[in-house]
Amino acid sequence: MIERMKKLTFLVYHKEYDSFLHDLQALGVVHIQKSGDQTMAEPATLRTLRQQERDVKDVLYSLQQLAGVFLEDVPVGNAGVTESIEASQAMKLVRRVQEIGASLAAITPRMEQLQRDAEDLRPWGAIDKAMMKKLHDAGIREHYRIASASRFDEKFPEYTSLVINRDKRFVYFLTFDIEGQESERVAAQSLRLPEMSLDEVEREIASLTSQRDALEFERNKIAEDNIGDIIALQGEIESAVAREEATLKTQRAALDTVVVMEGWFPVKEEKNISAFLSKEQAYYEMRDPVATDNVPIQLHNNRFNRMFERLTRMYGFPCYNEWDPTPIVAPFFTLFFAICMGDGGYGIIITLYGLLEIMGKARKTPVVGEMLHGCGDMVFTLGVATTLVGLALGTFFGLSIIDYVPDGTPLHDYYAFVGGKFPGTNYSFQMAAAIIIGVVHLCIAMMVKAILYTAKEGLSATLSTWAWNLLLIGGIIVGTLSMVGTLSPETTRFVIIGIGAVSAVGIYLLNNIGRLKSSPLKALIINPLAGLYDTYNMASGLLGDVLSYVRLYALCLAGGALGSAFNQIGDMMAAQGILVAAWLIYFIGHTLNLLLSAISAFVHPLRLNFVEYFKNSGYEGKGTGYEPLQNAECVM
Repeated sequence: MIERMKKLTFLVYHKEYDSFLHDLQALGVVHIQKSGDQTMAEPATLRTLRQQERDVKDVLYSLQQLAGVFLEDVPVGNAGVTESIEASQAMKLVRRVQEIGASLAAITPRMEQLQRDAEDLRPWGAIDKAMMKKLHDAGIREHYRIASASRFDEKFPEYTSLVINRDKRFVYFLTFDIEGQESERVAAQSLRLPEMSLDEVEREIASLTSQRDALEFERNKIAEDNIGDIIALQGEIESAVAREEATLKTQRAALDTVVVMEGWFPVKEEKNISAFLSKEQAYYEMRDPVATDNVPIQLHNNRFNRMFERLTRMYGFPCYNEWDPTPIVAPFFTLFFAICMGDGGYGIIITLYGLLEIMGKARKTPVVGEMLHGCGDMVFTLGVATTLVGLALGTFFGLSIIDYVPDGTPLHDYYAFVGGKFPGTNYSFQMAAAIIIGVVHLCIAMMVKAILYTAKEGLSATLSTWAWNLLLIGGIIVGTLSMVGTLSPETTRFVIIGIGAVSAVGIYLLNNIGRLKSSPLKALIINPLAGLYDTYNMASGLLGDVLSYVRLYALCLAGGALGSAFNQIGDMMAAQGILVAAWLIYFIGHTLNLLLSAISAFVHPLRLNFVEYFKNSGYEGKGTGYEPLQNAECVM
């Protein structure tokens, strides 16, 4: 659900504004609304703070990788090794880490080049540069050559070639030319060696290595001792940025002596706000929102739905006059995920991982640990649902449970029913179940849309929407009751005709009440045509939407088939006595299948909610999130 809000307007004397803003930030419940002319450029102070904020965030990320921790696990202001330091000192540490990073970035390519130079020089040993200079002064030029050992020409005269080194593959040798005279052509590769000698290169490598180690030690020391202080600095900077942004959102009146601020706060905080403002030297006014207000949205749900609020925020906050879709998204996303996974064994793995994440034991896991950090409760819930649905569908790590249940038992009969045809049809039970679930999902969406539009625009403006609900949902209910024998064929025919007649009036005649009142004759021509166009869109759109839910069955079937294939390959290896290869195939195959299935089971249920459900429920998600002015929590 959406938290009820109230608007707050207050006037503050400009000399008391900074103090008032600090106190308001400490209270931490007022969302400041933009007001006045917001086209002015950001002040230099705010630009500087934003740059510092980016710098600190980048440095904290690098230190986090070094320390191997999540920043919220670090005590703020004190890392437990040294006493906490002032913000100015912490900023110096940030700059020092940046300098170290720049130095290491410059050292790395230089060392790589020197390593290549050393590899080129090593076969030639220590070349006497002084002797080479004397030869150059005498007009003799040397050429560094390399040839394969099998092709090296041993007949080169000793005064024009000198073998320096020889290994199993190559011969490294020198040839000499007298300057100004054409030398004998040598069928061997000529090399251009670095200007530095091998000793010089190795000395520079040693020097750079020492510098790199010292810099890395210093950076690691900062990561170990002062990461908490830098996190505290991040919080101070973020709080300062929030105050500067709040200042930009205010107006100044009465010759700039009075600051006008507007904001929003949850109704449940009204007593705290009133108590706070009664102690401040400020005039204020509170009122309920009106239709034209852009009210910030704070979601308020029970523990289960709250886990899935992050999915709603991914799409967009609802507007204040909309409904929070989370209570519908949460159970259906859970069910869709479980069906797409469709394996009880995989569900147990997901459940255990979610439990480890909740306990804080999965945070060291690379990549996946960071992606799912803070989502342990949702992962655990999805894992439990996957386990139950997977066992209900009869699949456990790619194995078909029915193969291990004795014939003639109720459990065997149940799995035979689930794995067979849907009663009265030639369609798979699981495919038909996926379509039925989709129809229920869409019916809920259409009912939500009708209720929401009625609340916003009135009943007379939504008669056509209710008529479609009556036709589709009523028709489905009557058809279902007829199939199970609750309604006789005669009663079913009578009810269907009644539903169709009433729905037709709403769809084709009452789809625009305003036109019907202003020009009845014109409405009798245009309204039916508009109804026909709406019928075409509804029929084509709903058919495609319903068929979209077949993906639930397809993904479940694909994951089960792939898991079964890995089991068969592993069984073949085991039958030949290659047990190590068999267990490797089991482990790698099911790990790969689990990861691929988990990705699909997240993306496709998300699509069914974001596209099929949101479209048919009329949800737009154009609201603004509630972001109160408050002190930063000092985490990335």
